[in-house]
Amino acid sequence: MTLEAFQYTDINRALNLDPGVYAREEDGFGLRPNIGLRGGTADRSAKVVLMEDGVLIGPAPYSAPAAYFFPLARRMVGIEVFKGPASIEFGPQTIGGAINMISAPIPNDSQGSVELSAGSYGYRHLHARGGGQTESGTGYLAEFMHFASDGFKELDGGGDTGFSKNELILKGSREIGSGTLELRLTYADEISDETYLGLTQADFDANPLRRYQASALDRMEWDWYSGRIDWKQRWLDGDLTVTGYTQRLDRAWRKFNNFAGADIRLLLANPDSPVNQLFVNELNGADTDGVSGSPDDIRSGTNDRSFVASGLQAQQRWKFGERVKQTLSIGARWHVDRVRRLHDEFGFEQSNGRIFENDQPRDITTDNTGYTQALSLRARDEIRSGKWTVVPGLRVEAIGNSFTNRLVGAKNDNDYLVILPGIGAIYSLNESIDLVLGAHEGFSPATPSLTRNLDPESSLNYEVGARWRSKFGRFEAIGFLNDYSNLTAICTISSGCLPSELDTQTNAGEVRTQGLEFGWNHQFEFGPGLRVPVLLSYTYTDAEFQEAFFSTNPQFGDVQAGFELPYVPANRANMTIGLTNETWTVNLSATYVDRMRDVAGSGDFLNNEGSDAYTVVDLAAHYDWSDRLRFSARVDNVADNEYVVARRPFGARPGKPRTLQLVAAWKY
Repeated sequence: MTLEAFQYTDINRALNLDPGVYAREEDGFGLRPNIGLRGGTADRSAKVVLMEDGVLIGPAPYSAPAAYFFPLARRMVGIEVFKGPASIEFGPQTIGGAINMISAPIPNDSQGSVELSAGSYGYRHLHARGGGQTESGTGYLAEFMHFASDGFKELDGGGDTGFSKNELILKGSREIGSGTLELRLTYADEISDETYLGLTQADFDANPLRRYQASALDRMEWDWYSGRIDWKQRWLDGDLTVTGYTQRLDRAWRKFNNFAGADIRLLLANPDSPVNQLFVNELNGADTDGVSGSPDDIRSGTNDRSFVASGLQAQQRWKFGERVKQTLSIGARWHVDRVRRLHDEFGFEQSNGRIFENDQPRDITTDNTGYTQALSLRARDEIRSGKWTVVPGLRVEAIGNSFTNRLVGAKNDNDYLVILPGIGAIYSLNESIDLVLGAHEGFSPATPSLTRNLDPESSLNYEVGARWRSKFGRFEAIGFLNDYSNLTAICTISSGCLPSELDTQTNAGEVRTQGLEFGWNHQFEFGPGLRVPVLLSYTYTDAEFQEAFFSTNPQFGDVQAGFELPYVPANRANMTIGLTNETWTVNLSATYVDRMRDVAGSGDFLNNEGSDAYTVVDLAAHYDWSDRLRFSARVDNVADNEYVVARRPFGARPGKPRTLQLVAAWKY
């Protein structure tokens, strides 16, 4: 309902309805989402398996899982969310779960569509798709999306704060004997004038959409290339699928990093001291040349990274049995990936309302390569007998990685093997009520590093609950407990880490996250053709450290037992309600997210700490002019609420303000 009703291009908003999912807003458009499942770390979606049609799409899922690339949600025809024991079928991360985005399949007959959108802040969107089958059994599909905006932030002195993003996908298939061969090629790119630099609390209160001039040169540019080939056929009385894939992401992100003479994080936390005020004035574009105690140069650099990932995977699935019915699947995947980092910094100054490069020499801050090769084996058996459905599963990961740091001339290798069992069970009390039980071992790979024998993330995860189907709708309530023996976090610029700490791993030891997921959906009928679909979801999460430790990662610091995890909301809820008949539809979505910490802690929040609690209401409407032509409109953040979505890495940043989007869609 959500994808079709609201036509979101932002994956954060598309996932609002799912209980147990935390999608933290950052730029307002979903360019670089932060997704966590069941209390798992949401930073750059690094602890979630991200797939498109069952294939990993993270730039380097083992070596550098932070998702700086994410496909446009509007291109997808469905999104699957897997939690609990179901996650061990995918991997490598098996603690929170997995998200699989389903792209449009090659159609059986000739068909296509064109969608044009325009809206607030120079929003524009083109989506064209067409495909079909020839008489000789050859299938084809071509799809193109352009998505752009001038941006809603207001840069001091004027300038761009928007983005432009494109995706092109080509699919071709051919029936060969008893099987089908499908080839897929994808290209995507992005240019976005985005920044990590936020605002002081006072400046946010005065104008949350403001952007300091010190970020005027900030820009992300990347290109994504991927190729994939699938072979499907009946084999050994079952269904065999073999997939080979390769992908590459090249990115450069020039952005404000810091001041040479002060730490921007401390300045924004205490901007009113006389010395700090000089630096804040420099952020604003004030000319401080010649002023006693004036700031040293602004440090801005290009974070160049190149990611490569390739693999070969196969799955065989059988269905058999009469009294005891079984669906058995086994699979294997050989995967290799690599991240190559080259980060530098230059000195800049501001004068007469302009920012320009000064004569300070270039400084190389990061020059390293992480490489991983992994063999994964897994098995899953769904056994149905009487009132019971039992699903045992097993995953084995054999991982070898290496890390080369060219700045210090050092290299390290790390090899390890993990065995991850799991089991889920459903007991049907009657035709309406099912009881759900599950347990599995969670895992997330250790990052390639100079540190030897680095521990991966590990946990024991449990779930218990019930599902109820009645004339009042479908209800689901699931309680979950993730008992970590070792929670890990990877230092990133987005979490506020210094360049010298980049990509290092923090071992946080024992952590416990527990909570409740609730969902309800029903469609009310009112007379001929008039329907009111209603969906509710709610998630409560309690996530606390169980032991004390110290970390240079600014999201942790000096942690005591009982401290709450950063960026995990205690309460998150969504309500979606619609009114529809044969020719028109109106839908409303309201999402509430609790205030979240940006650093581990306990007790009351400080005024300039963490994100804000907020409620955002979106409204969408469609009118079918004919069988081929549809007109739509959507308003995001109807009440134009102002709220802080994050203070990492450098200051308060706003959620998306009220925006209007108009759409015309034609299909043939």
